[in-house]
Amino acid sequence: MTAQYGVSTNTSQRVVMGPGKVYIGATKTWPLGATMGGNILEINRVFRDIRPDGALGKVKGFRFLESGEYTLTVKLLEFHEWWTYYMLAGSSLATHVVSGGEIDDSAYLSEVTFDMEIKGITPATEATLVSVVLSNCLVEGPFTINAPESGEVVFEFKFTAHYAASAMTTEPFAITFTAAT
Repeated sequence: MTAQYGVSTNTSQRVVMGPGKVYIGATKTWPLGATMGGNILEINRVFRDIRPDGALGKVKGFRFLESGEYTLTVKLLEFHEWWTYYMLAGSSLATHVVSGGEIDDSAYLSEVTFDMEIKGITPATEATLVSVVLSNCLVEGPFTINAPESGEVVFEFKFTAHYAASAMTTEPFAITFTAAT
């Protein structure tokens, strides 16, 4: 029996390599900076599984999106007071001091974009850039500063996208494939 690998003649042209680049804001004017240890995007969707009497398993048409969690974990090598202000939702920044506060609508980041480049020689009809946009983001979970005895300090945080109250059935993410120009 011949082994099956799933490799095609275009496989090498569709490999995503590198850590990607993370931006805050809809205009991509605020790049976060150098990362170390990679970025991790997670889109976790939970489906309701309705099984009518007599069904022996999952039934097509009886599956509905019940909930979703959309996160981007970033391990940042650079550190800046302005980014810290955004990483700690509801905080304030005054005279180079970041302090805590209440989370309100202004604490949410409209968009966080994660760009990844597809390497290889791709035809003009193929995408060379993949952009994932998370909407209405807060940094949730631990904001971690890993300061080892020797070596670089790495700051880790997790952006979490939120549904908009005005569009509660629209998932807060978009994945765009941009073709070569």
